[in-house]
Amino acid sequence: MSARLAAALLASALTLGACASEPPEPRPAASTAAARGQACDGTLRVTNNSTRIISRLHLRDAALTNWGPDLLGQDVLAPGQTSNFRTRSPGVYDMRLLWADRQPAERRRITICSATPITVGDFGINAP
Repeated sequence: MSARLAAALLASALTLGACASEPPEPRPAASTAAARGQACDGTLRVTNNSTRIISRLHLRDAALTNWGPDLLGQDVLAPGQTSNFRTRSPGVYDMRLLWADRQPAERRRITICSATPITVGDFGINAP
């Protein structure tokens, strides 16, 4: 068999072998802050876009049942104001707030990573 014929047969076999192999498994899109090169530090940014004053703000790990301390302390979050908070670690949290008239609003299972934007409107808490 000539070298030219042997090379052609080898190339054909390799080409057919490549066609018969399974395609690589798809990889998920890089959507986390860490994948984009940002540190995931558990910070969140709460903006009050409502017409009401927020008098109390609580966060808890979604696996827990107690709300823990009021993050605002003696302060309030007036309409138009923004405040930054940091959790102990990134993760999934529940949020509860009380308006100045003591009416509550809650949002469950918010993923908090790095500068997670949370807006509060007249009808509740909006988070990604």
